[in-house]
Amino acid sequence: MSDVQTAADVRALRDAAPRARTDVPVIIRAILGAMRVTLRNLFRKPVTVHYPDKQRAYPDRYRGLLALVYDKETGEEACIGCRLCEYVCPPAVIKVEMLKGEKRNYAKTFTLELYACEFCELCVQVCPTDAIVMMKSFDLSTTDRRELLLDKDKLHAIGRQFEQSWATGNRLRDMQGPPKQARAVEHKEAAGV
Repeated sequence: MSDVQTAADVRALRDAAPRARTDVPVIIRAILGAMRVTLRNLFRKPVTVHYPDKQRAYPDRYRGLLALVYDKETGEEACIGCRLCEYVCPPAVIKVEMLKGEKRNYAKTFTLELYACEFCELCVQVCPTDAIVMMKSFDLSTTDRRELLLDKDKLHAIGRQFEQSWATGNRLRDMQGPPKQARAVEHKEAAGV
């Protein structure tokens, strides 16, 4: 039985030798093609951004981290604790408790589990006061998941630290509706003018 195996091994080696000779030009062409790509890119200007030292410019509609903002007119917290963001969140990572005030309501607590967030932006779209927004940054990397459990103070700090994205809830709702000219024509037709 061992003689049969060795004879088969010898035949396989003899058959492989001519195949190895035909593979040499293919291998040389592959190496030359790879070297050509390397030489072509060797003298190009690098596109690498040295991240911590230099920040890349992001488009206006870039959406990154979630944050809470203050009302620009009054300087108060914009969140009224209505809990719409909590209800619409698919992975249920937002928890809000409302505190009733004399003039208006506030969010007593607002927690966001960023490590489980899908960044679907539904919370931003439903917010009636544009209190929760997306920022032009993704810069919240960490090695500890507990640091990605954000409370109200951390979310406000993110809102002050980074630039806000163009897309807030009201602007997104306006963008998804019909154009303003079409709305004016619809109102005139409905009024019978």
